[in-house]
This record gives sequence, C-alpha cells and structure tokens, in this order.
Amino acid sequence: MDTDLSANERRKAAKRDAIVAGAVKAFEQEGFERASMDLVAKLAGASKGTVYKYFRSKNDLLWAVVKGLMVGQNELSQIRYSKDDSLESQLGRFVDAQVYFVVDPGRLSTARLLTSIFVQNEQLREEASNSSHSQFDCLTEWVWAAKKDKRLKVKDHKLAAHVFHGMVEGTINFPALCGTLKMDGELKLMKDEVIAVFLSRYAA
Repeated sequence: MDTDLSANERRKAAKRDAIVAGAVKAFEQEGFERASMDLVAKLAGASKGTVYKYFRSKNDLLWAVVKGLMVGQNELSQIRYSKDDSLESQLGRFVDAQVYFVVDPGRLSTARLLTSIFVQNEQLREEASNSSHSQFDCLTEWVWAAKKDKRLKVKDHKLAAHVFHGMVEGTINFPALCGTLKMDGELKLMKDEVIAVFLSRYAA
C-alpha cells in the first residue's frame, strides 16, 4: 500500500513539474500577459482540466515558477555566523547564495524571464519583493552577530547588509542578467573584489 501511495505521489509531482515547465515555455513564447492556460496545457502535454487541478490561475503558476527557482537559493543562504571561520569565507557563501540564479544556464534563463515579467507588472513586482526576504534576513542577522563579536565595525547592521547585497547585485547579478558578465573569467574576480571592498569599510 505504501509503495503504491509513494508511486502515486511521484506521478503527481512529475505532472506538476511538467505543468510548471509548460508555463515557463508559454511565458517565454507569449509573455506572461498573453499566455493562456490552454497554451500551458498544450506545452505541458496535459489537459486544461488537469492544469486547473494543480493550479487555480496563471498567477499561481507564476509563483510556482518563482518558488521553484528560490528553493535552492534559500537553502544556500541559511548561513549562521561562525566565530571560527574567516569573514571572507562566510561572506563568500553569501555571494554564492545570491548568485545562485546566474551560475546555471537554465536558472539564468528563468531568472531573465521572471525579471522581464516583474519589470512590466508593478503589482507582481511588489508581491515578489514582499516575499523575498529570507536570504536578506539571514545576511542581516549575520552582520549583527559579527558586529557583536567585534569583528565588524558597523553603526547600522541593516544598512551594511544592504550595501553588501547591493554590491553583489550590481557587480554580478545584473550584468549576468544583461549578458555582459563573462561567467568563466569575471565571476570569481568580482566575488573577491566585493568581499574585499566590504571588509575594507566594515572590518574591525
């Protein structure tokens, strides 16, 4: 019985993944506003009824795409301050989490798609912004802990976290989304430089 149930759950997960993949293709082909649930069903190899069985609306599909992209990043960003590890190493892991979207061609393609959707739709952009605080919260807590341990000299730990986050976005993520960053040669250089600049300002 348990085996049958497990197999059934796997089939459901596979069907759901196929629908989400179909949604990505539909959004790429037609744009989010013009893409229809009929097209999603066609590209997913499913009936329209099956699509609605898993997702009530096109917006639900969009957030499923976002969630799928965020899972890996959220896992990587769960970094806790360590007294025994160098600041450079710990900040390096935050950079790795933040650039998770752009170091893989498939994820980068999806990130570009979502960026174009959110740029064009203010309401969706605000909803996405309100639901994407997990990684930044971890970074903010890390800066506070490093400050308490007297290894960082900051007046405002939230501002310092914003500075670090902004440097990574501006020097790595945005150029990667625009296709101007050479991932094989420039990524490590920019990563090391961001960390060095941050620590030159805030290291105790």
